[in-house]
Amino acid sequence: MVRNVFSTISTESNGKWNELIEKIIQGEVVPVIGPEFLAEDIDNPTKCMNPHQALIDMLAEAKNMSQKYESFSEILYDDKYPAREREDIYDALGTAFQSEIAECNAGRIPQNPIFRPSELLIKLLRVCRFRFVITTSFTPLVEYAMREIYGEKGINVMNFNNNPLENQDLRSASDLLKPTVYYMFGRVCCQPKRYVVKDSDMLSFCRAWLREAPSTLVSVLKNKYLLVLGNNYSDWLCRFIWYSMKTDLSTENKGLMVNNDDSLLEFMRRIDAFTQKDPKTVIDKIDILVEEKMKSLEKLKYQKPDLNTDVFLSYSRRDATVVKKLYDALTAKGLRVWYDRENLGLGDKFMEEIKMAIRNTRIFIPILSSHIEEERNESHPYRTEWEKAMEVGTSYGRNFIFPLCEKGFDFYNASIPDNMQKHNAYTYDPEEIDFSDFATNVYNYLMNL
Repeated sequence: MVRNVFSTISTESNGKWNELIEKIIQGEVVPVIGPEFLAEDIDNPTKCMNPHQALIDMLAEAKNMSQKYESFSEILYDDKYPAREREDIYDALGTAFQSEIAECNAGRIPQNPIFRPSELLIKLLRVCRFRFVITTSFTPLVEYAMREIYGEKGINVMNFNNNPLENQDLRSASDLLKPTVYYMFGRVCCQPKRYVVKDSDMLSFCRAWLREAPSTLVSVLKNKYLLVLGNNYSDWLCRFIWYSMKTDLSTENKGLMVNNDDSLLEFMRRIDAFTQKDPKTVIDKIDILVEEKMKSLEKLKYQKPDLNTDVFLSYSRRDATVVKKLYDALTAKGLRVWYDRENLGLGDKFMEEIKMAIRNTRIFIPILSSHIEEERNESHPYRTEWEKAMEVGTSYGRNFIFPLCEKGFDFYNASIPDNMQKHNAYTYDPEEIDFSDFATNVYNYLMNL
């Protein structure tokens, strides 16, 4: 009997989709986004377009060149293009984007940009709340989209611009936790050779990357799952982008390559990477699968403490309503938060898991209310949580504990440990609970660590 090969392929594909979604949920995916779908189509806002191609078309129109060109090099080295003006392209592009870049540098979203981010780009970045995103386009569209999602001043911008004295690198792996746009091939400006426009620029950047690649970034990326899409460059260039970030093609964290080049996709399959052809299909499917996965995880989330969260909440069970509102405000910022919603108990195993979760969270927030004083003669897990948090806090050279107190709670004279009282307390009004400002402060603090 002949085995049904198509059912096997489907199973393998489902397995790769499941792996991708798992990695996204775990925060282990780094998108590498090219120009193919970055911009909103000027004539049809529901569609997307390649801003590089649009700029090439504008240049051809300005020079009265009727032929259809597919790259800057193709038009710049056409016999009809004035040779003396070829090097002016950097200044022309830099001037066109100058006011937009100035607004971005000031932490603002440009109000009248040449191009707007496409709905598809916004959808990808919003649904997954990716924090560290690499773009291979010199245009600031990924940056605009990230500012729209995380707030105008809520992102970092880093750049590899082919200048060893100015190329930027991560300080440590923890920088991947901050919303960041990294321009792999430079960010548009008026200076020549600082970003990729022509084929010669690309070769120069590739050589520089091989010689002077940001070492910490490359070291971190080789263990991440890469989501490479919108990069419909030539076969060799896509292979270079992949290899320059993965270095070891045998690594288990392969990633997903989305491209139309059959030769490239065949190569990627040979090294066991996941491959797809259409960015829209991929992003739509990610949207659906992530939502489904999050709903299923929500049912299991509170059955044991989460590790590697942004925030651990510690509270009296009588303040459950307050804590839920705080949880909602923090998670609305895209932060990973855990608290013992299910009242899991005082068992030794549970308390060891709690202590491990506190050791692996980025900040600890105890909610302190009148109920704490009323329960001072009772045994409660939150007191053990405080002790562990104070122990962990002493190992940091920064604030780790952020007490949140009910209005009227006498923080400095209450029955809480002296070491807890050394921290600055924040106050909330139980009659008019609004944690939006507090959540913003927490978010900004975490993003600047």
